[in-house]
Amino acid sequence: MIWFLELLIVGVSTGRIGTQSGKQLPVDTFDQFLLADEFISKYMRPARPVLFKGVAKEFPAFSKWNDEYFQSSYDASQHIVEVEQGKKENRGDESHIMSLANFVRSYKNDDIYCVSRLPPFLAADLPVYKPIDCPFILNNLMRDIVLWYSSGGTKSVWHNDAYENINCLLRGRKEFILANRSETKEKAHIDRPEEGFSSVDVDDVDTQKYPGFKDMVFYNVTMEAGDCMYIPWLWFHQVNSIDSNLAVNVWWETYRTPLACDITYNDKTWDSVHFHDNDNKIGIVAQQSLYMHHAMYNNTFIEVNDFFDVMGEVMDDFEMNHVSDGAIFELFDLVDINNDKTLTYEEIDSIREVLPKYLLLFKDEL
Repeated sequence: MIWFLELLIVGVSTGRIGTQSGKQLPVDTFDQFLLADEFISKYMRPARPVLFKGVAKEFPAFSKWNDEYFQSSYDASQHIVEVEQGKKENRGDESHIMSLANFVRSYKNDDIYCVSRLPPFLAADLPVYKPIDCPFILNNLMRDIVLWYSSGGTKSVWHNDAYENINCLLRGRKEFILANRSETKEKAHIDRPEEGFSSVDVDDVDTQKYPGFKDMVFYNVTMEAGDCMYIPWLWFHQVNSIDSNLAVNVWWETYRTPLACDITYNDKTWDSVHFHDNDNKIGIVAQQSLYMHHAMYNNTFIEVNDFFDVMGEVMDDFEMNHVSDGAIFELFDLVDINNDKTLTYEEIDSIREVLPKYLLLFKDEL
């Protein structure tokens, strides 16, 4: 009886995340990149992860980027990167900055790892990833390109991202544990939804406190040097790095309207792509917030009351409380192209361009 009471108090620990249900599936794997049209239709739009084996071995960065290069590079000594303290991620900790060269000199001996916008001088060593070599995506949807650099042993929190993601591994191995956003969102225990992550201990899951993990279907992927993987928008995942690790991922905004990507740039590298981290921010936030609401409630369409609630929050976030309720309903009518009182994916996508122009009506009050 005493043992039973103690169990209730301390919970039930069941080991590292991804092992609780015994339900583990692989992801589709190819030995070359898919071109954009096929990737978008078969994987991005239906939100299915996919692994591309060995494709990054052809990148100049794969052979060029090593510790000796970074330590001796003048550019590396002049470019600042963000560095996290503690290899087991704690999102309450603050990052600090140092030059890339100084990070490389110290990362093997200190409990640190680099997660930072890729220094611009390195971008020319990476070709645009072929699955998103599509003019509309590259010109309108790209958000960030990030360098991940460690001596191994890093562990992320259980989380999801508000962007589409392709991660390419140039050194070491990574283990990804994923779960489908639409099948498992009620079980995923994202108890910090404003930041998109869970407080669960990824090394020792308490299934009494987090029972959803017992029934979750996991997808387990081990990436090796040279592999690239697509992680769909809002899919839950946790990442572990093994051995000395170097990777670059790109994030881009999800977009549900069908895209025609029959024209490609072929030899374009990431230094020639503009990342829209601050461009048209309110239009992008509105579009993505409507998508988030759609995904959370599995709605077929966005109705007017849903639109009003989401846009009210967006206006609050941008301190635009002067925009009246009537103006938000008027905006809905403007975006509702076919006047059926619901918004389709295509109509949601149009708000990116409509909203900034619409807000010009209020420019004298801003």
